[in-house]
Amino acid sequence: MRLAELTNEQRRQVIDVIQVFASWRDADRKAAPGSLRWVSRKGAEYLYRKYGKSERSLGRRSPATEAIMNEQSRIRDRLRQTSARLKTMARVNRALYLNRVPRDAAIVLRELDSARLLGKHLFVIGTNALYAYEMKAGILFESSLLATSDFDLLWDARRRLRLVVTGVSPEGVLGVLKRADPTYSTADNYGVRAQNASGYCVDLFCPNAEPVPSRLAPDDLDPVPIEGAGWLINAPKIEETVIGWNGIPLYMPCVDPRIFALHKLWLSKQPSRQERSRPRDVAQARAVAAVSIAYLRLKFSDRVISRLPAELREGTAELVRVARELDA
Repeated sequence: MRLAELTNEQRRQVIDVIQVFASWRDADRKAAPGSLRWVSRKGAEYLYRKYGKSERSLGRRSPATEAIMNEQSRIRDRLRQTSARLKTMARVNRALYLNRVPRDAAIVLRELDSARLLGKHLFVIGTNALYAYEMKAGILFESSLLATSDFDLLWDARRRLRLVVTGVSPEGVLGVLKRADPTYSTADNYGVRAQNASGYCVDLFCPNAEPVPSRLAPDDLDPVPIEGAGWLINAPKIEETVIGWNGIPLYMPCVDPRIFALHKLWLSKQPSRQERSRPRDVAQARAVAAVSIAYLRLKFSDRVISRLPAELREGTAELVRVARELDA
């Protein structure tokens, strides 16, 4: 296994990008939907919010409504400033080869995060999670570990996927994907996989021991129950900033890297696993375990690991041994 550590220049850039992106994302979450304006009515001024085709009054001009307007003005100023800064930094990110997340995966991440689904109801699993682990560790995995043509998401069935007033429309996960790429469809995959015109796929998974979550819309994706997904849902999560193909940062939530490694190793030994997938399962498990120990200083003896089911913990000794050999 070959790992390339980030250079000092790359590390400085990543630190700056994470800080600016955190400020942008915070402002984006605090920005009220639509636009605000003062409207004169019968000799008095009222604060109105316009959202889509509708507009409603927030009240007569007063210290309270002025505070709303002033606060939103400050937030939108911060959004404009950080957005402009991120666009400038994107060129440097590309020049430093930090733009790791492929185009289709980046589009999926950005749209689902914009819809407020990532981190609450959906978590990234599978190969794409390696982009978060390498960013957290300050290394770059070799390309053979990262090649994939699909995007796996874990559906947390313990929470209902609720519609909120921050812009999520009643169109389901598929509808959210279509906003970014209208060619996404489930027509050729029996409703269990979304695929776009270029062949890129998005899957939803949920534990097979729980009721399958209902669709948000008639044509939405069906989450697929898979063995072992319950372990991933209950596992500790990490959140990381990753950088898309165009240099713009993205938010990625995924499971603790040690549990990812243990699950991948367990998955490689399951009779139902496709034979062609086993070698890469093992390679990814070993690589992520090595990074967890050598770069993230995480221990497989921690309490969080001891609480895992015995069949998942069976791979601990193997991964620790291999990780030490790779680090030697």
